Amino acid sequence: MKKISWLTGLATATLAAIALVAPSNPALMAASPVSEAASGQNPFQHVYVIMMENTGSAEILGNPALPYTNHLIRTYGYDNNYYGVTHESLANYVAFLTGNNWGTNSDDPTQQFNHTNLVDQLEAHHLSWKGYMESMPSVGYTGYWYPDNLPAGTSPSVTPPNALYALKHNPFTLMTDIRDNPARLADVVPFSQLPTDLAANRVPNFVWITPNVINDMHGQPPGPGATVTYNDPTALYQAGDQFLQHTVQMIMDSRSWHDSKSVIFIMWDEATYPNGTPSASALATFTAPGPDAPIVPAGTVDGFNWPGGAYGGGQVPLIVIDNAASRHFVLNTWANHYSLLRTIEQNWHLGFLGNASDANQVQTLPIPGEPNL
Repeated sequence: MKKISWLTGLATATLAAIALVAPSNPALMAASPVSEAASGQNPFQHVYVIMMENTGSAEILGNPALPYTNHLIRTYGYDNNYYGVTHESLANYVAFLTGNNWGTNSDDPTQQFNHTNLVDQLEAHHLSWKGYMESMPSVGYTGYWYPDNLPAGTSPSVTPPNALYALKHNPFTLMTDIRDNPARLADVVPFSQLPTDLAANRVPNFVWITPNVINDMHGQPPGPGATVTYNDPTALYQAGDQFLQHTVQMIMDSRSWHDSKSVIFIMWDEATYPNGTPSASALATFTAPGPDAPIVPAGTVDGFNWPGGAYGGGQVPLIVIDNAASRHFVLNTWANHYSLLRTIEQNWHLGFLGNASDANQVQTLPIPGEPNL
């Protein structure tokens, strides 16, 4: 996780102002192959999840460098009360896949997690899955970075200057029961396979997409592998916006999208790090909690003087593109990545993992076409 300066001049683009805007161009909306009324008790056959990085709602809403992202927010579904689970990035990926961050607030890619996860549930119910990782060099790659030319003895937590792929953004190979299973590793593939799978109409039921560390809006220190850097947030926003446009349109142009009930979820793992020593209000914004955010005792956390309490991930966008709904809709569900996990589990009646089972706090997102239990 790198620190990115807060943009100035975007504070007036409030959540309410964006979330309540009607679609700017309804003609751009995809035709719905399935009506809401007809599909309410049928599961989505294909669920796509795209995880972006380190950008809060305040930086995205109304940002002129993000025209396509804001078009999606205005045109399709949007949750205006969605949060990262915690900090740092790796903990959010693990929380989504397992329903718990297991006490970690570290981006150390050497961590491994031996816990029941969404892949276990999907396979137990004979549902297919794949993780598509941009800039990963080969199927089942288990290296920490790529390209990876760190000097011998350097900690894997240090980002190499050429890095585009980062294992810390790949939740599947953080799981021991996937990493140690060649058959499962075969379903963790380079992003370049997605166009082929879409063209052949053989996309799995569950699709996870991780952009590389430029196209996820995160950035990296300058180096030969970087076309833009975290020192230029406008260029990062533009790179991420273009990645989303290319990827979403590729999915929505596919035969699978038009022939099956499908949904795309786009979210950001956590809010932007404040620069320097944050004020109390900036720290509160950065750590704003969603449901079941981990309680972290007082002390130094991520370099900050933390007073203790719910160490949430801050407010981030959740965009829902749902071909069972031919309209714009706004959710006001207090939610985080546990809520999205619960929603996907409910879709296929998988049962609920970890904090996704806490129906008192963690709600299923009420998206059109989501089947009721």
